[in-house]
Amino acid sequence: MQVLVTRSSRLTADLLACLAEVERRRLHLREATGSLFAYCVERLHMSEAAAGKRITAARTARRFPLALAMIARGDIHLCGLNLLGPHLTEENHVELLGRARHLSKRAIERLVAEIAPRPDVPSRVVALARRTAEPTRAVAELDSAQEVHAPGRVDCEPGTPAVVAPLSPRRYQIRVTVDQETHAALCQLQDLLSHQVPDRDPAVIISRALELLLGRTLARKAAASERPREPRATARRTRHVPAAVKRQVWQRDGGQCAFVDGEGRRCSSTRFLEYHHTRNWARGAEHDPAEVELRCRAHNQYQAVLDYGADFMAARRGGSSSRAEEPRRPYALPRATRASERVEVSHRGRRAAQPIFFSASRWRTRREMPLRVSKTPSPDRAAASNSGTPLELRSLRSSSTGTASGTSRLLYCTA
Repeated sequence: MQVLVTRSSRLTADLLACLAEVERRRLHLREATGSLFAYCVERLHMSEAAAGKRITAARTARRFPLALAMIARGDIHLCGLNLLGPHLTEENHVELLGRARHLSKRAIERLVAEIAPRPDVPSRVVALARRTAEPTRAVAELDSAQEVHAPGRVDCEPGTPAVVAPLSPRRYQIRVTVDQETHAALCQLQDLLSHQVPDRDPAVIISRALELLLGRTLARKAAASERPREPRATARRTRHVPAAVKRQVWQRDGGQCAFVDGEGRRCSSTRFLEYHHTRNWARGAEHDPAEVELRCRAHNQYQAVLDYGADFMAARRGGSSSRAEEPRRPYALPRATRASERVEVSHRGRRAAQPIFFSASRWRTRREMPLRVSKTPSPDRAAASNSGTPLELRSLRSSSTGTASGTSRLLYCTA
């Protein structure tokens, strides 16, 4: 594979050199094309994107021969050269090309943001029009009759992927498309946080929301906690990895896949991480931090194939889903559509009064509490509620969150 990549790099360098020479001598004119871009598209049958990328790189390589040599050696790719091209000069091209050696596109984007920082983009919320299913016949005929021109910038259409672009060191532009429910939630947060964020800047609100979500996700995934509990000894052997082991393994591996190949190179993946037993759980491994490490899903399954064989793993995975699913709710949330309906929850050992929230999308309680729905309130239950024995509904707020499961209702109860 490395030999093929090396050949491809050399061929790309030769193609760039030929394109630069064709443009310098204007040889494309004899082919009845008015520009080098039209020559590449109409005569060489390149796509518009491929032609534009190679022509831009050829012009940069013509100005700086060092870039052409780095392309031939595979030290830099076309995307990276095109990103650096507008910022290269006779004074800095050696340093910048050296810093960009073997860097990915995102890393080179951060390098460009460092050497040529851009001002922050003002936050704004714009409503997008719905896209039509198919273009009209007149528009289609007009598009087919257009001539080939040099590539240019076009506006982003609805439905395109989200954009995260660096503007300057430690500053990024994020552009996403959300639905109406998410926009309504953002507007409500802007109103609720108007004292802390008077200018209603969405960037500040999104930053706070991401901070809270990150903390909750790390607590669930890596058992991150400011006040960790002491580990408890379990009576039987289970697959559940204790929180103390998760916390120690996550900190040791740095939230990154710990797979290392034969040459000592470690996997750089930080997505789809799983806890892997190096001695195999099925062969008697325990939840010892020394025998547990982080693995991405691909390397975890790859190790299972190496340990048990491809046929065995294929038979084990046949007809079963490899994705984890949310556990089912232990109770069905009662439908409270009228204000006269009350939800009575019997509890045990709960002395201090505190608010409890129930959500239809996720049922989480510290203790399992059976629900009993009463259509009509009774004086006995009202008296018991004032004494603090049962738990009764005080207010009911309905809010459409636009989740995949439907509309969720929020029940605010006091004990």
